[in-house]
Amino acid sequence: MKRKSAIALAGLMSACFLTGCSNDGNINDGKYELPHHLQTSTSGMNKDLYYQNDCIEGSDPSIVYCDNEADTENYGWFFLYTTGVFNIPVYKSRDLNNWQSVGLAFSPAQGSWAREQVYAPECVYSDGKYYLFFSANDNYYRPDGMFFTSREDQKAYYVEKAKIDAMDLASASARMNEQIAKFDGKTELEGYSDNQLSRAQENIDKYKSLKAGIDASESEQDEKDAELLEITRTALAEFEAMEVNADLYLGYSATFSIGLAVSDSPAGPFVQYTNVAGQEGYDPNKREITIGEPFVTHEDLAGVPIERRERIMSHIDVNPFEDPKTHKKYMYLSNTYQGQTEMYGVEIGDDWTDDLNRDSVTHMTTLGYKDVDKTEPTDYIISTKIEEGPHMYYDAESDNYYLTFSINGCYDRNYSVAQALGKSPLGKFTKVNEADGGILCAADPYWDHVTATGHHCFVKYGDKMYIAYQTLVDRAGSGSGPRGICVDEVKFITNDKGQKLLYTNGPTYSPMPKIGPDAQYRNIAESATVTATNGEAGMDAKYLNDGLLTATLVHEIVKEYDAKKGKTEITLTFDDYRTVRAIMVFNSKWAERLFDEVSRIELDFVKTKDGKDVTGTAYMSGLKFEKDRYLTAWEGDEEEDRFARPCGAVAVEFDEIKVKTIRITINSDKPISVSEIMVLGK
Repeated sequence: MKRKSAIALAGLMSACFLTGCSNDGNINDGKYELPHHLQTSTSGMNKDLYYQNDCIEGSDPSIVYCDNEADTENYGWFFLYTTGVFNIPVYKSRDLNNWQSVGLAFSPAQGSWAREQVYAPECVYSDGKYYLFFSANDNYYRPDGMFFTSREDQKAYYVEKAKIDAMDLASASARMNEQIAKFDGKTELEGYSDNQLSRAQENIDKYKSLKAGIDASESEQDEKDAELLEITRTALAEFEAMEVNADLYLGYSATFSIGLAVSDSPAGPFVQYTNVAGQEGYDPNKREITIGEPFVTHEDLAGVPIERRERIMSHIDVNPFEDPKTHKKYMYLSNTYQGQTEMYGVEIGDDWTDDLNRDSVTHMTTLGYKDVDKTEPTDYIISTKIEEGPHMYYDAESDNYYLTFSINGCYDRNYSVAQALGKSPLGKFTKVNEADGGILCAADPYWDHVTATGHHCFVKYGDKMYIAYQTLVDRAGSGSGPRGICVDEVKFITNDKGQKLLYTNGPTYSPMPKIGPDAQYRNIAESATVTATNGEAGMDAKYLNDGLLTATLVHEIVKEYDAKKGKTEITLTFDDYRTVRAIMVFNSKWAERLFDEVSRIELDFVKTKDGKDVTGTAYMSGLKFEKDRYLTAWEGDEEEDRFARPCGAVAVEFDEIKVKTIRITINSDKPISVSEIMVLGK
C-alpha cells in the first residue's frame, strides 16, 4: 500500500509539471524538478518496469516461447520444463520471471521404462508438434545390468537367455562343459578382454567347486541340484552375453537413457513416443519401439572410438538442435561414466522421431583439454571431472556454432557455463579459455548473493536472447538444498583474439528491465550517442551504452567507464525525442570503485501545450546508491574486505516524458567506475 501511494503522488506531481501548473518550488534557474521514485529494497519494486531473479524452485531448465498466433490459448507465453524426479512439471510466464504451474507436462504411463529419476527435460517445437526429450534411470529397461554394442545384439541375447532359463540341470551342465572347454585356463583368447576372461574363469571355478561338492555328497541332493542349476544358468547367461557381444560386456549400476514424449501443446500432456505394429500411428518406415524401451540407449551409441575399451554410454542432459543452415537435426548428450562426464553429438533423421545416424556419433569434448585431440589443456580454475548440460547455438553473423555446457558439479560454487567454438554442428569444437572469455555465466566464490550457476538453456524473445540457468536457492551456497531458476540477458563480446563470444549480463540479483510481451518499455540507451568527461587514460564513452553489464571478475573484456575523482558528466543524445520512463545507472563490479550517488540527472524534454511544442529541462538530484544492498555480508567481514554484488544500479522512474538529451552528473571524492547506462523507453 505504501508503494502504491508513492507512485500515485509522483504521478500527480508529474502531471502538474507536464501541464505547466504553477509551482515555484519545482523551478530552479528555469529548470523543472521532475517528480520521481528512486528504486530501493524498502520501497518495493515496480513490476511494470523491472524483474528480479527471486528463483522459482526447480532445476535443469528448458524454455520455449509460443509464437504461434493460431494457438490462442498459449500464444505469448513462455513455457518452462524442469526436473521433477518421477515426472516433468511445466510452468508458464509472460515475463520469464513470474511463473505459474500448469501441472505435469509428462508423467510416465503404466509399463514405461522411465519410472525413476526422470529429469533434465529439453523441449523443441517443430512442424506443429512439441517434442520433449528427457533423461531417466534405465534400471527397468536393463534389470540385469548388461550392455551391448547394438540393439540387435541385445535382442539376440535375450532370445538365448530365455532358452537358458528353460533348461534343466542336465542340459545346462552339458552347455557349461562346452564353455569350460573353450575358456578354462585360457589367459588369452581372440575377441575377449582380460576382464571378460577373468570373469569367465570365476564362473567356471564356481561351477566346478559346487559340482564337486554335490558329487561327493549323498544328502539333500534336490536342494543342491537346484542351487547348481541357478548358478549354472547365471554363468551361461554371462557367457552368452560374451558370445553375442565380445567387444563390450560390463555390469554397471545407475545408468541412464533418453526418452521422448510428444504433444500438440506446449502445456502438454506429453505422451511417450512409441511405434508399435498394429497400434494407431504406426509407421513401418521407422523402427519399432515399445513403451518399455527408451528412445536412445547405450546400444544406439556404443562403439564410438574412445580411449577406454569397455565404456558405458550412460546418457543424461539431452539437447536437440536443428541447424538453421541445413535444417538437419542433431542431438547432444552428456555421457556419465565412473564419475566422469563428457559430451557426444549425433545426427538424427528428418524427423525428431527418426533413428540416430550411428555413423555420425562424435566425441565432442575431452575433460581438461581444449579439444578432443588434447592439443592444449584448459585454464579452468577448477580441475573438473564434469562437462554436462550441452546446449548448441548458431550465430549467422560469425558463422560460429557454440557448444555451451556446464563444468563442475551442480552444488559446487564453481558450477558454471562454458563455451566451445566450431564451424559445423559436430565440430571439431575448441573450448575457449576462461581468461579469454570462455566462461559465459559464473558466480564468483566470494559472492554471497548467487552461486552455482549452471545447467542452462537459451530462449529468444524479439531481438534479444536470454539464458535460463539453475542456481542454489541458498544464495550463499551451502552445497546442498533446493535449486532455483534465474534468467538474464545474453550478449556477444569480442576478445583480443578476435573471437566472438557469448556473454551473460549477470548473474544478477537486482532489478533488471522487464522481459516479454507485457513489457511496455525497453532499453533504448544503445541507440543514443554517448559522451563522457573525467575518464581515466584509455577510457571510451562507448562502454557506457554498449548493452554490457560488468559482472565477472575473471577477465576485463567487458569494460567499465573508469573515472578520476571529481566531477564526471555523461551525456546521451538521441536522434529525435524518445518517450522515457526510467533511467538506470549501473555501478562498478569492484567495491573500491563504487560511487555513492548520482548527483544529478537532467533531461531536455518537449511537451505539447496549447497545440504547440514547448521545450525545457527537467532534473532530479541526490539519487543515492543503496550501497549496503550491493556489498557482501559474510559473517566477520570488515568494511575493507567486502566484495561488490555486481549489477546494482541507481534506478529512478517517473511518468513518461519525451526526451532528446540526458545528462548524468556524478561527483566523487575518489575514483569511480560506471558499468552501464540503461534508459527504459519507447
